[in-house]
Amino acid sequence: MKYGFSFAVFLCIAAGCFAYPSGMESQTVQNWETAQVDSKITIDLHKSGLYLPTDRNAAIRLIQQNRSSLLKNAYLSVLVDSSHRVGSYLAEEKISLTDINSVINNGKNTAPILSQELQNAIIYHQNPLQDIAKLFVKHNVPYAPSFFPFGTASKVYTGILIDARGQLPVHGEYSSEKLNPCLFPKIWNKNMNLIYEKNMVDPAQAKKQSIVFYTGTLDESKYRDRIGTEPLRIIARGIFGDNRTDPIISNDDAERILAKKENIELLRQGKIVIVCDEDTLQVSPRYPPEDESFYFLYHDIETLFLDHEPEKITVKAPKNIIKITMYDIRFVADSPEIIPDETGRLDLIAEALKKVGPNTHFLIEGHTADLNRPESERILSLQRADKIAEELAKRGIEANRMKTAGYGATRPIAPSDTAENKAKNRRVEITILRD
Repeated sequence: MKYGFSFAVFLCIAAGCFAYPSGMESQTVQNWETAQVDSKITIDLHKSGLYLPTDRNAAIRLIQQNRSSLLKNAYLSVLVDSSHRVGSYLAEEKISLTDINSVINNGKNTAPILSQELQNAIIYHQNPLQDIAKLFVKHNVPYAPSFFPFGTASKVYTGILIDARGQLPVHGEYSSEKLNPCLFPKIWNKNMNLIYEKNMVDPAQAKKQSIVFYTGTLDESKYRDRIGTEPLRIIARGIFGDNRTDPIISNDDAERILAKKENIELLRQGKIVIVCDEDTLQVSPRYPPEDESFYFLYHDIETLFLDHEPEKITVKAPKNIIKITMYDIRFVADSPEIIPDETGRLDLIAEALKKVGPNTHFLIEGHTADLNRPESERILSLQRADKIAEELAKRGIEANRMKTAGYGATRPIAPSDTAENKAKNRRVEITILRD
């Protein structure tokens, strides 16, 4: 079952504005180029019932007292690795809110700035992203890769440079996407052997400067101190992970690293640069910001499925949208009628949806395999989505909370060339629509 963050270059993600009842709000950017989480905290003095000059210090205290609450969600959204954000690890109890608050409170604040009309007081807050990364470095001794391939000529290099720009094939999926930076990417070869991950890095180095350096340029003079003058230059062959964070390199390039002890030492020192597209280094999300409750909800649903181990059901949340997918649902041939053996999976789906708040809605999408009958496939996929909604309503999910859509074979997730792949495409996706 498959489920779905010196750095000098980081992805710029605007974490959104979070309104605060007392006339306060914040705007936070995870700036992957400056290795900082940059926040602007504003208090509307009039809305807060404060007046200058007598209440200047009171405004500052109000910002300081509420800083963690204002900024918390932005910090929870940082990508840690291929399948987790900081908030995911919070829900799994790998870290605590105390840890997050400590990082925020140890950040730097500017002196307060007053707007020209003297209505707003503004404080700028800054944290190194590396302060978040330190929360996840738990190992004491680095380990080396467990295998040493032979057959590929290699030399001693001074660093590793991976060009991961452009649309790259996503391993295990019928799609191509751009690589996203994260705090702890893994590197894989084409056979999906693990070549690199954070526990291979000296922990002192991992805490000090991260395990990779992200950039948008091939101008090696910008990061010469990281990879030296004779790096191994690699073209990424694909990406892996729900968060699209892990580059895949060729088997030959992997062997060039692993065939020499000196090159394996580069892994221990974190002497790796990954070149990404500029637009992935500075991106604002186009979906709702994640909050603490989102991560706990996702974790609860994920745990439910893990406990019951249902066949061909996945839950993912790659872009802050929880999506449950049922694969190869057994309907009567060319019919929306569900065979009785599917009762168990439908019961479990209904149980998962009941964990969501009563005002949340669900989008149920039907998909079919490609049998070269586009119109009938579209109609059948909608009928099957309607049937799933009907069955969930029988199990206590209010009908007015469910919307349905049918896409036929227009949105495949695998090539329609084998019975196994056709089964993957024959699916129903249930998206939890957040308020």
